[in-house]
Amino acid sequence: MKKIIFLDFDGVLVTDRYQDEQIASGGVLRDSHGAVFDPVCIENLRRIIDSTDAYIVAISTWKMQMGLDGLMWMWSSRHMPGHLIDATPDIDPIHRGNEVQAWLDAYGEECRYAIIDDCPILDFFREEQLPFLFKVDERTGLDEETSKKIIEHLKQL
Repeated sequence: MKKIIFLDFDGVLVTDRYQDEQIASGGVLRDSHGAVFDPVCIENLRRIIDSTDAYIVAISTWKMQMGLDGLMWMWSSRHMPGHLIDATPDIDPIHRGNEVQAWLDAYGEECRYAIIDDCPILDFFREEQLPFLFKVDERTGLDEETSKKIIEHLKQL
């Protein structure tokens, strides 16, 4: 069964903690693609991908500025883990659950999925999607504890 990660970027891979560290050390905050991702969060995403062979579908608002080709170019040039295969359609960025459902209706034949987001309110997603939602703290992003829960979730049959 195919495994899909619906992935937000801001607050999940772009964290307040890392941005603050970069500011304090005079480090790089942005590259040609946008805000630099937190290496700790990238490593936690890598653990999920290595353990589950999941594919990634972007739900981030970055898709609206960059388009799918731009997202894929960024993913490749930043040497990100896994395969970014698609982005959800631009239907309703406030209620991302509608975009996730539209993608699943079109492509999600038999798949097990997880949604990783820092959404401030659960109304962003449909009630039936909440068991698949892994909410992270925007300050720290995708942490080790959450990545372990996602791995366990995606490995369930």
